[in-house]
Amino acid sequence: NVVYSRPEYADGSYYFLQGDYDENTLVLYRYFPGQMPQAAVELRLDQVNLYNLRIVGNPVHIISQEGELQCYYPEVFSFPLRPNETVCFIEEGKVYIEAWIEEGWDDENECATDEYRYYDKVIIKDFDGRLLSEETGSLFQASDGMWWIS
Repeated sequence: NVVYSRPEYADGSYYFLQGDYDENTLVLYRYFPGQMPQAAVELRLDQVNLYNLRIVGNPVHIISQEGELQCYYPEVFSFPLRPNETVCFIEEGKVYIEAWIEEGWDDENECATDEYRYYDKVIIKDFDGRLLSEETGSLFQASDGMWWIS
């Protein structure tokens, strides 16, 4: 009854979540190779929404996404998300969201029109959900950890 998240690299260490259903706990661990993992924070499972629960960002943030972004650590905040939006990264007070956009779809006939377009958009919001910027493109992370928009 113990599950682990995918690790994330930030601040020179690896981070991962451990969910223990028997103990009703969610622990964020920080791991530096060659050392023992250190618990950074512990939450009760009933304090978090387990749907799309993950860690993102630098420093790492514990978030879930189901109709809204909920951040549990290191700050607590939330704001609505559209069904086509996914949080990809959080850094320096900014939330980087990817949204897929479909234009020119005929809902009545369930088919694309001649004007059909599909593309991605990067949306940047603050922790209150206010729009800071948006541009067409997708977020990618380079091997050195830097993010870029293509």
